[in-house]
Amino acid sequence: MFKLVGWTLLGLLMLVAASLATMRLGWWNPSYESVRNSQAGPPSKFVTVGDVQLHVRDEGSGPVLLMLHSSMTNLREWDAWADRLKSGYRVIRIDWPPYGLSIDPHPSQGMSGVIDTLERFVELEQLGRFSLIGSSSGATIAVLYASRHPEQISALALSTLPLAAPPPTVLSPGLMALVWLHDHVIPNYNPRFYYSISLSELFGDPRRLTPETVDWYAATNNLPGGFARVRTYYLANTHAVWSRGAAREAGMIRAPILLQWGDADPVLPKALAEQARAEFTNAPVTLIHYAGVGHYPMLEIPQQSAADLERFLDEVLMPRPDKPATG
Repeated sequence: MFKLVGWTLLGLLMLVAASLATMRLGWWNPSYESVRNSQAGPPSKFVTVGDVQLHVRDEGSGPVLLMLHSSMTNLREWDAWADRLKSGYRVIRIDWPPYGLSIDPHPSQGMSGVIDTLERFVELEQLGRFSLIGSSSGATIAVLYASRHPEQISALALSTLPLAAPPPTVLSPGLMALVWLHDHVIPNYNPRFYYSISLSELFGDPRRLTPETVDWYAATNNLPGGFARVRTYYLANTHAVWSRGAAREAGMIRAPILLQWGDADPVLPKALAEQARAEFTNAPVTLIHYAGVGHYPMLEIPQQSAADLERFLDEVLMPRPDKPATG
C-alpha cells in the first residue's frame, strides 16, 4: 500500500515537472494565427501604421470615440460598451501594443511609442476631433495624448485612472504563489486558471466574471513572446512616465472629463479618484463611484457603466435629433 502511494506521488511530481518544463519551453503557448482566427473575426481589421500592425474595430457612425483598453487586456474589454454606443457614435477600438493582436517591434519605447502610433493612426484615418475613452493605463495614455493635442479632443471618459505609479496591489497567498511561479519558473506562460483567479481578485464581485472573458484574456496574453514584450514595455515606463507621473499633463487638459471608479478596486483604491479629480485643475470633471465594483466597471457592470458614459457623451457633445432615446 505504501509503495503504491509512493509511486503515485512520484508519478504526480514527474507529471507536474514535465508540465512546467514544457510550459517553460513554450509548448503550451497558442500560435498567433490560432488566436487571430478566434479573436479577430468581423468587424476586426488590421491597419499598418508605420512599422506597427494595429488590430482595430471600427463600428457605427457619428461623433468619433477612440477607446484605449487597460494593461494586459485588449479591445475585447469594450465589447458591451461598443455594442451600446455604436448606434449613435462611431466607435473605434484598438489593441495598443504590446497587448492583444497588434504587433509593434519596438516595445522599449513604452507609452511614448504608443502615443506616436496613435498620432499616426489618427492622421491616417483622418479622425479630426474625437473623444478618448480609456481604462487604467489606457486612461493614462489618453491623458498624455490629450495634453499634447487639445485641439483634437472633444471629451475624455476615464476609468480608474493612474496619474502616478500605482501602489502595490495586495494579492491573496494563492495568487502570490502563482505570480512567483510565473516570475521564476514559467516566465512566458500562465495557465488559464491563473487568469480565472487573478481576474476574480480584480472584480468587486467575482460572480460577475464570465468564462468568455477569462478565455480571451488568457489567449491574447499567452501569445508567443508576449510576456517578454510586456516586460520591456513596463521597464521603459518605469524610467519614463512612472518616474514623474502625469499630473502636469492632467492640468493642461480643458475638455470635459468623466471619471468612472470602482470603489472595490484593489489596484487603484477609491481615494485615488479624488486625487485624480484634483489634478484636472482646468477641466470640468464628473466623477461617478460604483460601490462594490473592482478594476473593470466595463466588464463587471457593463450596462450601468455604459449608460452613464452615454449620458455624459450625449450631454457634452452636440445633440443630434435623429439619435434614438435610450434607457
